[in-house]
Amino acid sequence: MSSTTSENKFFTAPKEWPIYRDMTARAWRVALFACLGAAIFGYDTAWWSGVLGMPAFTKAYGVYNPKTKGYTISAPLQSSGSGIPTAGRIIGSVLTPFIADRVGRRMCMLVMSVLFIISIIVEVTSNSFWQIVMGRFLNYIPMGMAGALIPVYQAECAPPSCRGSLVTVYTWTVDAGAVLASGIVFNTHAMTGPIAYKLVMGVQMVFPVLLLAALPFIPESPRWLCMKGRREEAMIILKDLRTSDEIAELEVLDIEASFEMHSSDGSWMDLFRGSNLRRTIISVTLPTIEGWQGQSFMGNYLIVFLISLGVKNTYLLALLIQSTLLAMVTLSFWAPDYIGRRPMLIVGTATMWISMYITAGVSGRDTTVTSDTRKQVAVAEIPTTKLRSKTGGLAYFSQQTGGLIVTFVSPYMQDAGYGNMGAYIGFFFGGISFLGLIFVYFCFPETKGTSVEELDLFFDQKIPTREFGKARRGQHGIQEYVIEGQTHEDDVEKNVEKWEVGGPVEL
Repeated sequence: MSSTTSENKFFTAPKEWPIYRDMTARAWRVALFACLGAAIFGYDTAWWSGVLGMPAFTKAYGVYNPKTKGYTISAPLQSSGSGIPTAGRIIGSVLTPFIADRVGRRMCMLVMSVLFIISIIVEVTSNSFWQIVMGRFLNYIPMGMAGALIPVYQAECAPPSCRGSLVTVYTWTVDAGAVLASGIVFNTHAMTGPIAYKLVMGVQMVFPVLLLAALPFIPESPRWLCMKGRREEAMIILKDLRTSDEIAELEVLDIEASFEMHSSDGSWMDLFRGSNLRRTIISVTLPTIEGWQGQSFMGNYLIVFLISLGVKNTYLLALLIQSTLLAMVTLSFWAPDYIGRRPMLIVGTATMWISMYITAGVSGRDTTVTSDTRKQVAVAEIPTTKLRSKTGGLAYFSQQTGGLIVTFVSPYMQDAGYGNMGAYIGFFFGGISFLGLIFVYFCFPETKGTSVEELDLFFDQKIPTREFGKARRGQHGIQEYVIEGQTHEDDVEKNVEKWEVGGPVEL
């Protein structure tokens, strides 16, 4: 699809926004339904953070502190209760490519939903701390599947003009789940007995049940169908998801041309061959940096952290923080496809770096919580189609491995009996954010407005990072390199520069 002049303006009328102009009602329904599983991600982390400081929970599973005249969950239990479930996410991220590539994205969502329901039952029926931990571990397996799958599915179904906005729906749903959990914990933290924390555990059952009910209305990924040779099914689905049959037909031709140009079978080793190596490095490094930036720390230990700072009304403040994050994500829906991915990542990572240093520097007492810079858009759109699921799984595996280490180590780094860093832990996370800022500036290309098939061309022609934004979009140029199902890599290298500048292509 050709870009319009209005897309270059910073502010345009809502009817000219790609998310309004290029989306059908069914496309929006699919985008929202698919993210129901993602809501548990934010919900679970937020409720766990809340109950770690909840009097009923700490009295049941904590130890009495004569100095504070109250109960607290010990650092080893905090570490185990937060870290062991994170290992479940790692397992889920490893399983996802095998399930999603073999039986489809939609069937993977079915498996996720069933696993969610089983694990939540284990949590709610718990009578011990370790049963809760086991329930969360099981819950994090489908959560890891959701993190690796949903952004990929969204990218494969979205129009190029608003792919960034639709993948942001995933982030929005995660933060909406966190707000809901924080709101429930705020209203139950003063209760006595197990109902105070089991109520918030049980409410999350709503999400997998809704996802199961929505599955009949969620189509299979058209790109996965094309990858399996099911062209007609992919065409039918794309015609429902696009505003015209012509757009859908051109998109299917682009997908097929991309598959013919990249004739590899999409094995794990292909992630590290040719132009895919650069794409894999970008897709994996960004989430890995995020895992070390303190995201898991703030998610799992927010309430405990605020209590350690002596903050009053901690549950209300936690709810306000989560609501602020949701509001910021809501306001940024338009940003990836107007401002671009690269500026957002640079500004967001710089903000995290500065904010973490402020957190640590102001006498070790004040805290600033910033919007976490999510990298789902990069993971979802940078890889080639045949490798997208595997790249997403690898990226999420790397992110959660870093998060697992941070989750286990953070309580000891902060605890007075061990590292005694307290709020100065922000210096560590801030340093990681600074490294992320350097990586984004030198390595992350601007992908705004490109189809995932056009990205195949751009990476094959080895365009420098800061030149990506200047490459021509929306010309369905990939089809020019495929004649009668034959594509030669030397022809691609020979012609791609001519195609970029609009010159004649030799076929």
